Amino acid sequence: MGNEIQKNKKTADEKFPQIEKLMEMPVTARLVLGECEMEIEEILRLGQGSIIELDTMVEETLKLYINNEEIAKASSVKVGEKIGMQIKQISSTEKRLKDLTDLE
Repeated sequence: MGNEIQKNKKTADEKFPQIEKLMEMPVTARLVLGECEMEIEEILRLGQGSIIELDTMVEETLKLYINNEEIAKASSVKVGEKIGMQIKQISSTEKRLKDLTDLE
């Protein structure tokens, strides 16, 4: 059975050699915690310790963007001493691939 999988992978690689390069392409991931509008005067008054209130409620899901395309909704989680995210809802693989490559 292992030979069958190897054969299918080789056939796919021969038919679509650009797929391997595509899978290694770096992308930018951005998890949006929230947004707010500020006047320039307020921005200039910001300093160490300033707090900015965002439009997102604490328990509200956050939006995950890959290359500026929203692909998922997530919640924030603590991962050791860092912040991470847990995917709650995600677009289909086909839609993600289309959005990332602009293929129709």
